[in-house]
Amino acid sequence: MDAPEYQPGDCVYCDPDCQKGHWSNHKAHCRALRQRKKLLRTANILKAALLTYREVVYDVDLTKIQFQDGVLCLHQNQRPITTRSKRGLFPVHLTTNIDHKEAALANNQCTTAMALLGRLTQKLLEDETDLQDYHLAIEVLDIHIGKPLVPTKLVPGPDSSDMPHTVSKVGLLFADEAWILDTAGCQYGFREVLVPFEKYLADKSCQIVNEPTTYDATETKDLDYFSTFPFLNRTPAQREDKKLERQARLHFAVFVNMHVSNDVLDGSDVEFKDKLDSFVHDLKLHMLNLGH
Repeated sequence: MDAPEYQPGDCVYCDPDCQKGHWSNHKAHCRALRQRKKLLRTANILKAALLTYREVVYDVDLTKIQFQDGVLCLHQNQRPITTRSKRGLFPVHLTTNIDHKEAALANNQCTTAMALLGRLTQKLLEDETDLQDYHLAIEVLDIHIGKPLVPTKLVPGPDSSDMPHTVSKVGLLFADEAWILDTAGCQYGFREVLVPFEKYLADKSCQIVNEPTTYDATETKDLDYFSTFPFLNRTPAQREDKKLERQARLHFAVFVNMHVSNDVLDGSDVEFKDKLDSFVHDLKLHMLNLGH
């Protein structure tokens, strides 16, 4: 029940008798559906973790959120590199539209998501028997989104429409399935966080920018890389921003180590929803305690 489709109609029987009569052939497929369901639950937790983190540690000085001519415009007070970023709670008073809020939280955050969620991804999946029996392969893939539903743009700000979007490519090898796990796709108006690989590329008119690489990220992998570029570390404000972001990432890692186990993927749909709600609540409280 509620497993995502890989091919149209592959999750449906016309009635229970039909399913029982086909059970000897269907058994392996049923197991694959169970694995897909846990992968979807994992994807939903990862997206919730990214958005919750950003909601507490938000570093854009937004003044207005406006949908105009098919584009979601995020108006900001743009700061010089000599001024530290404004970090704090997301300004929820600017919108009551959940899609607009999520797009603002995820804007330009795909690289952050890959690093921030690395430990959480591993913890959820590495000991999950149903998934490991099918030998998961998780890779990082850079793509260009040719057909966003609702592009998001910082105003003023650079044109990022040609920037690559980073996602995870997840292979269930023995099931011969490949999925895209996209935690930051809401910045393009994409609601689904787990989509079959070929369908994702086709529906969004994607071009692959480079070959996928093994997903082995830690919370600060991107920050470690950025610290090697002098122009990103030229001013005291730039260095202080990276220091504060590093502290927040490591604080997030403490939560993952202490409060997350893969049994969060188990249970009925109602039980999982309760677990997800508790996860978001507890993570938000934990991040609000940053620095205390």
